[in-house]
Amino acid sequence: MLIAFLASFSWIQAQEVKLSASEATTFINDVSKSAKQSKTIVNTFTQLKHIDFLSNDIESNGDLYFKSPNIIKWSYTKPYKYSVIFKDKKLYINDAGKKSDINLASNKVFKKLNDLIAKSVSGDMLDESQFAMQFFKNKGIYIAKLAPKDQTLKNMFKQIVLGFESKSYLVSSVKLIEPSGDYTLIKFKNTSVNKPIPDAVFIH
Repeated sequence: MLIAFLASFSWIQAQEVKLSASEATTFINDVSKSAKQSKTIVNTFTQLKHIDFLSNDIESNGDLYFKSPNIIKWSYTKPYKYSVIFKDKKLYINDAGKKSDINLASNKVFKKLNDLIAKSVSGDMLDESQFAMQFFKNKGIYIAKLAPKDQTLKNMFKQIVLGFESKSYLVSSVKLIEPSGDYTLIKFKNTSVNKPIPDAVFIH
């Protein structure tokens, strides 16, 4: 049984193939091109929060709206109603009707987080000056593993793992791994690109 398990594990690991330097350059260029062409993105998402001392991951679902260059709304619908909007250098929070806001210009951590989220959603964060990067392919998905160089981001995340569809080069998943090993995994589905988003969606 042990030999069979190890053989199976090795087979799974072998599916993730590291890209060559030339393949990585081509991939980065294709992602950058896709990001620049994506003026709006709308999709549904499932978010899993993994905390080591909990027996089950915490699951939530919702809708995401992105408008280039950096307007984002995360609208959680299950298991609770909650939304956050990054817009006009502010973070707007609506917790089941209880509203508040945070000035991003005066909060370095939230500003970095806003930039990170906007670029991760659009895919436009493959920057060697900001991250130590490795690239892989597993079946029909490209994988970018990013280790932050910026100290503010390093304090929040040990590694950021992005999954990209191999044909559209759109982000299909984001995994934010904290220094403790806990992580948040977000998977996107039902993605539509460059369709008009009503301004009312981003009203707080």
